[in-house]
Amino acid sequence: MGCVRGRTTEYVHRMTQPAADLNNALRDLIDVVRTADLESVDLAAPISAVRDLADELRPHRHEGMRMQAALKYENLMDDVSARMVDAGGRDEDDADTYARQGVMDPNEFFPYSPVVGALNPIAPPVKMWRADGERGQEVHGEANLGAAYNGPPDCVHGGVIAEVFDELLGCVCVTNGIGGFTGTLTVIYRSTTPLSQPLRLRGWHERSEGRKVFAKGTLHHGDTLCAEAEGIFIRSEQLSPDGRGPSEAVG
Repeated sequence: MGCVRGRTTEYVHRMTQPAADLNNALRDLIDVVRTADLESVDLAAPISAVRDLADELRPHRHEGMRMQAALKYENLMDDVSARMVDAGGRDEDDADTYARQGVMDPNEFFPYSPVVGALNPIAPPVKMWRADGERGQEVHGEANLGAAYNGPPDCVHGGVIAEVFDELLGCVCVTNGIGGFTGTLTVIYRSTTPLSQPLRLRGWHERSEGRKVFAKGTLHHGDTLCAEAEGIFIRSEQLSPDGRGPSEAVG
């Protein structure tokens, strides 16, 4: 899985190797299995090898709460804080503060994400990063979705596209310090999205109305608009304890 930004590559290398290498190897295995004609192949040995690997690693499973940002809930803040400091942030910053400072990109903040997580083997090769925009921080990205994500012939599955948009727009909210839960996600498919081709993503904060945060995004292949989306995210009262509306957070 290639990285499109040097800083993300360096970060993953420092913080997650060799675990990231294992996840990359699993992605490669998934791609091979998805595209292989196995009707006449004796699969006894590969099946045994995969099961042996699972048995070898099973004792290291963590059975706690599942999250995108950290493996262990009880270590969440310490873990994220350490990654913030390593990426150039300050130890005393809270989540909203460092989100607005642009310390970490989505791939760095969500290492276990099913969309951008280097430590999640089902995450497709999607990279997202911050970019300055007129309404605050935008999130831009690149992707190259192979056969594992096939829908129509030689095209990306529409559900996968919706998943990528949900992550893109959610990350727009997080990077602007106004993260919330997905309320609605509307995707308009303008054309088919080709498999195994470079794709370009852009997401931005459109506006806020009280606890509702509106974000929009686009997906292009070259000059072709493949799909666009709008999401409405609901700010939890727990995420805004002072009662400040999300529109005040980004101006």
